[in-house]
Amino acid sequence: MSEEYGRISPCRDEEAQTRPVAVVTPTAWIRARLSRGWSLSSLGPNEARLLFDAGASAAGLVAALLFLELFVPDSTSLRRSLPLLGAPIVFIAWNVLAGLYTRLRIAAWQRKAAVLLGTVAATSLTCLLLGAPVSGVVLWGLIVAAPVVLARAFVALPFTRHGSLVTTLVAHRHGPVVVLGGAGYIGWHTIDLLLQHGYDVRVLDRLMYGREPIAEFMRHPRFELIEGDVTEITKLTSAARNASAVIHLAGLVGDPACAVDPDFTRHTNIVATRMAKEVAQSLGVYRFVFASSCSVYGVSDVEVDELSALNPMSLYAQTKIDGERELLHAVRDDFFVTVLRFATVFGHSRRPRFDLVANLFTAQAMTEGCINVNGAQQWRPFVHVRDVARAIVHVIEAPAAVVQSQVYNVGDRRMNMTIGQLGELVASVVREFRDPVTVTVRDQAADERRNYLVCFEKIRRQLGFEAETGLADGIREMARRFADGSYQHYRDEVYSNVATTVRAVEHFHDPLESQRLYAPRRVG
Repeated sequence: MSEEYGRISPCRDEEAQTRPVAVVTPTAWIRARLSRGWSLSSLGPNEARLLFDAGASAAGLVAALLFLELFVPDSTSLRRSLPLLGAPIVFIAWNVLAGLYTRLRIAAWQRKAAVLLGTVAATSLTCLLLGAPVSGVVLWGLIVAAPVVLARAFVALPFTRHGSLVTTLVAHRHGPVVVLGGAGYIGWHTIDLLLQHGYDVRVLDRLMYGREPIAEFMRHPRFELIEGDVTEITKLTSAARNASAVIHLAGLVGDPACAVDPDFTRHTNIVATRMAKEVAQSLGVYRFVFASSCSVYGVSDVEVDELSALNPMSLYAQTKIDGERELLHAVRDDFFVTVLRFATVFGHSRRPRFDLVANLFTAQAMTEGCINVNGAQQWRPFVHVRDVARAIVHVIEAPAAVVQSQVYNVGDRRMNMTIGQLGELVASVVREFRDPVTVTVRDQAADERRNYLVCFEKIRRQLGFEAETGLADGIREMARRFADGSYQHYRDEVYSNVATTVRAVEHFHDPLESQRLYAPRRVG
């Protein structure tokens, strides 16, 4: 794991060495292999290694046979060279027996090199015992040993120096991007931006809010919808098949919604993440982007960054940390995980939310002319929902070597402010549309669960990401939509994650409630 992960629970070398490696059954491998097609870009890393070793062995065989024909002209030597024809098959067989493509695939390159030299020697000895000429066997061994050992040493270099080349050669980049939970608040902008960038997009969503948030995409030739829950293994498998990347936006969001039913929250936010990870790995999906939250920092008196200690103060924050660990501890050289910790999101989406503080203040100001502020001295970072989608696409398009096992805070330092300052800013913007607007501070004290300033320098430095939409512009856009009647009353349950979570919990404990859960609902 990258050192950038911070101090959550570092994956030490001894842990990586003792962690059991999953064994893939032949039947499962055949099914996965058939589902990916037969182009070179569909090769998994193990398949690429095996093909490379076989190619090197075959090249050595051709060179050895030419040598024998040109420099050992007597027919006896040519007849004796026939056992050498089986060298590539014998070499691969020894590699399989030694575990090079299974238990040793994440071992240190020096260990792999030693084993490869051993299998080259074992293959040479086997050919000699079968009667192959010594000169041909020695030449074959020298030609094969060099590339197979040097290739492992090359791959073991610091990943930023070779990762782009490796992933270009072995990773399938042309499959659709899967968005889990794509019909939600962030999902609409993410789908829209991915389609604009030319990606094929496949969405898996149970459509708790109906189809309207994504209705405009339904006829797009590069859009596909699979209706279902992330925890439905058949739907999840269908969604991830042939995919190049998974963006995991599904799950319960926010402290109040997660507090409704802790068991349901853990099932939705932790179990579903584990299932998504395992299905993606088994089907050869090589990129996985996980939506986390800056809530994991809890309360801090100093500015926090990705290396800061985590201090979860709610079940929501804890499930995000558990999801991060589940993914970042998935040590595999063909599975590139990136975690994005979003600041407090605001702004308009086709599936609006008014349980987010900036959106709530805007709704209060536009409909009631009064903003009620609790915890005025509480610091919070903000980011517009469109910029969240931009950050996701930045990660998808970045070299895999750069974003592998990385954690990024997503936001903008310029939008770190107190809740009291936010209330005054919303009031000043909304006064352009209606007047008067008052701000009532009910409590000056900071929220004991979330009070932090966040540094966003890492994502700016490594990926060149900066927020484009400021708070004033995002608030103004929402106020304009209130003014033209685009929204229903902001207290309607369709805009609240808590209300929809209550309905989902009923289904979780009583599957007979599914008809009510999945009934289409209009969204303004």
